[in-house]
Amino acid sequence: MRRTNKNIILIQMLLWSMIAFTQSNTMFSRAGKTLPFKLYKTEDSNLKLQDLLKDTSRFKSPDAFSEKTKPEDIYWVQIDVKDELSTLSKDSIWYLRYRLFEYTSIFYNKNGIVDENIIGSFENRPKQRSILFFPGIPFSPENLFEDRYIYLKVQRCIFFSNTSDWKFLYISQNQMELIQRFYSKRDINRLVPIHLFTGICLVMFLFTLMFFIYSKRIEFFYYALYTLFLFLYLTPDIFKLHDLFFGGYGLASYTFFQVTQVAINLCYILFVMYYLNTKTEYPKLHIALKAIAYMLVVVLVADAVFLGTKQFTLHIYILDIERLIMSVFGLAGMIYLLFKGKNKLAYFVVIGSFLYMAGALGFLFLGGRIYMIAGSAFEILIFAAGLTYKIQQEYKEKLQFQQEAFLNKTKALRAQINPHFIFNSLSSIQHLVTKNDKVSALKYLSKFSRLTRNILESSIETNVVLNDEIKMLKDYLELESLRFDNAFNYDISVDEDLDEYSVEIPFMLLQPFVENAIIHGLLPKTDDPKALKIQFSKDDTLIFCEVDDNGIGRKAAEEKGHIHKREKKSRGLEVTKQRLESLGITTEPIEIIDKMDSNGKAIGTKVIIKIPIK
Repeated sequence: MRRTNKNIILIQMLLWSMIAFTQSNTMFSRAGKTLPFKLYKTEDSNLKLQDLLKDTSRFKSPDAFSEKTKPEDIYWVQIDVKDELSTLSKDSIWYLRYRLFEYTSIFYNKNGIVDENIIGSFENRPKQRSILFFPGIPFSPENLFEDRYIYLKVQRCIFFSNTSDWKFLYISQNQMELIQRFYSKRDINRLVPIHLFTGICLVMFLFTLMFFIYSKRIEFFYYALYTLFLFLYLTPDIFKLHDLFFGGYGLASYTFFQVTQVAINLCYILFVMYYLNTKTEYPKLHIALKAIAYMLVVVLVADAVFLGTKQFTLHIYILDIERLIMSVFGLAGMIYLLFKGKNKLAYFVVIGSFLYMAGALGFLFLGGRIYMIAGSAFEILIFAAGLTYKIQQEYKEKLQFQQEAFLNKTKALRAQINPHFIFNSLSSIQHLVTKNDKVSALKYLSKFSRLTRNILESSIETNVVLNDEIKMLKDYLELESLRFDNAFNYDISVDEDLDEYSVEIPFMLLQPFVENAIIHGLLPKTDDPKALKIQFSKDDTLIFCEVDDNGIGRKAAEEKGHIHKREKKSRGLEVTKQRLESLGITTEPIEIIDKMDSNGKAIGTKVIIKIPIK
């Protein structure tokens, strides 16, 4: 029994689906059958239907009205159902369908008494369960005037139209229920693009808003508003935003969503100004964009006032003027950027603006919302790529600036070493001259000249190959050996697995440590030998430079009364440490080891410098 019931239910569902599909794909079931009508035009708002019924000859064919409708015009509509009476008699309730007017009254004949029902979109918009279809106005054959006429009183306020384009249709109650219950393929084709567009808008809105919060970049804020207003303007009926915000469709709701149309253009203009940095990159265009932005603010405020005071004609004219100005300016701006664009950002604006304008013009002249939805969706995707491109370019510029700042800092730190070294060398030459040791002074001066020339030639480069650094160290050690009468020995060695002709290290990095080892470690030592060893080795990521002396050690060098205590304190160690840290060494870049013998006596100092391999 249960199985039988299930089968019956399944068969019923299939039958309903087949009926719905068949009915939904016929022009009659989806819209209705067209009814003939006549019109009477007046501006007298006090005119009653009873007065018109006394002389119905005043009603004329829609084709007799050559001028377009005006907001102040009142049209009385006489709909004739004489040829449909046999069909109407089959059902008790029918629905009159038409494109909603802002102010509408339908009149019923109730036993000879005229009853008025106000159902204008600005007054008492009929409720609809379907998000795609206006359900129509219910009427009964018994409510007809003279058993054949339906009378309407209408005003078209928000745009000018030709009365010859008006259509009035009727549909049965059963057919209306099917329309509201099932979607046809055509319905789905209408809904899918709108929902895809909604997803694009909301994703882009959240992305740009979050990026604005993170980066404080104002262009992302304006683009977030732009996508939000696009969503509000193009989808309020589909998502019933009129009901959500205003409790239903009315003048206040219409005003809000019309103002969003101007806000779309305003946010777009402001976005372009900051996206292209027109103030700096395109001064002439920037002046024009500012003028357009001020114009749009005026239009936005004025249009809200016009609608609030029901100045509908002014509302229509000001929006038409705004659309004309925006179209002309948009075309001129695209041509200007096409020929004067300084980078790829301008081409994103040109392509995006063209797609948006094409969609907006299609919406305006062809009457299909799908044109603007398609144009806006493609424009949003183009600008998503444009914003991503801009972020990427700015990130590259930031890295470049950081690299340049790092190089400049490295050069500045190295420059603090060179004067110190030169001062010490000149002091040594002065010392030899005062001793009247001309041979040593000339020899020292010759080596000093060669070393100075090498330093100056390498001043542009931040790094040098290890072999050049070793040559510089040898020249420096020879100078110091001459200066102190060959008072110490030195040795420089490189491990076999370290290619000294390819690996690079910062220029003159070891000189301060070598100088400290000689001045503060070896020279104060009273017994021989006085030896300095410099060793280079590496692992997978670092080069290790060891400066090892067998001097008196750091503790003895710091004791009061030491012969070299009064010398000016060197800044070489501090500067070199900063240079190493700027290379990205996370651990301590310099390790100093105090060497001790088995009795705890100082036997020298070892300095290990860690340099990252480039």
